[in-house]
Amino acid sequence: MAAKTKFFRIAVEGATTDGCKIERSWLTQIAKNYNPEKYGARIFVEHIRGLHPEWGFRCLGDVLAVKTEDVVIDGETKLALFGHPHVRANRMKSR
Repeated sequence: MAAKTKFFRIAVEGATTDGCKIERSWLTQIAKNYNPEKYGARIFVEHIRGLHPEWGFRCLGDVLAVKTEDVVIDGETKLALFGHPHVRANRMKSR
């Protein structure tokens, strides 16, 4: 089992940089239904996958659990999705 790590923000409801929109209902459904044993989520830097497991853009770990919380961004309260990562991804975040 992976070591205990902190949750990190994955997504926030509203507009994205590529012109899409993340719906609040999508985030609540993900938090309610996420089961890593059925269909897990892997963590990659910028969605790039490397060819070798020890260098480059290797998988940084797996999302073990998710939750939602309200966050305030520019004075506006929005729903955010947070993921609980495998320890290797958490080490990457602290660099």
